[in-house]
Amino acid sequence: MPSPRRGKTPPPPAAPEPDARARLIAAGQRVLGERGYDAATVKEVAREAGVNQGLVHYYFGSKDALLLAVTQEASRQYLSELERLRAQTPAEELAQTAFTWGEKLATDAPGTCRLRYELFALGLRNRELTPAVAQLLGQGDEEIARTVAHVRTGHDSAPTAEDLHYAVIIKACVDGLALHHQLDKSFDPLPVYALLRRIMLASIEQPAPPRAPARKPKAQGRRGTRSPRGTRSSRTRKAPAPRRR
Repeated sequence: MPSPRRGKTPPPPAAPEPDARARLIAAGQRVLGERGYDAATVKEVAREAGVNQGLVHYYFGSKDALLLAVTQEASRQYLSELERLRAQTPAEELAQTAFTWGEKLATDAPGTCRLRYELFALGLRNRELTPAVAQLLGQGDEEIARTVAHVRTGHDSAPTAEDLHYAVIIKACVDGLALHHQLDKSFDPLPVYALLRRIMLASIEQPAPPRAPARKPKAQGRRGTRSPRGTRSSRTRKAPAPRRR
């Protein structure tokens, strides 16, 4: 990032506008998503937001931290929408609805996806950001796991370890397909999404096989049956033959 003139960061206004931080995050999502992290500058972000360039450093400290904040806000919106889907969608329709929404998000919001992958790469290079990136991934896993648990049980419930495993698989596959599409525009991810959806839904929604009903004990009193003490029942005991004189 080019240094400001005279090597000093422009000071922020004495009273920054109340929504300046939110405007910078919104502008960062547009500028960084369109131009890419390396090509975009904080000056362009500030110009897009209509604020003093010094406010970028005032609120975030660096372009790396700005990218993290932008991605965190996008993730917050994603998780809020997923929570809304769980609350408003019937349980029997939730799986299909959530998958359809996720596919649309991955294909129709390339800028948001690009920022996500830029942040992954940044988390590998900048060890100071690695914990925050890992936390962001974990939050996504947990929210998807809650959706899986809702589908499996029919109501809101705490996700199990298996629900979390499903969530990690789903997110990893969707991220991989979206990244492939980012790098190769000739690649059509929709047929693969459809196959992934069939595979996952068949597994998630498959009910556990019912247990065979326990056999009822045989009725007592039949001829030749034994009493609980191991002797023949008095109802089936033959009368002794009369003695001959």
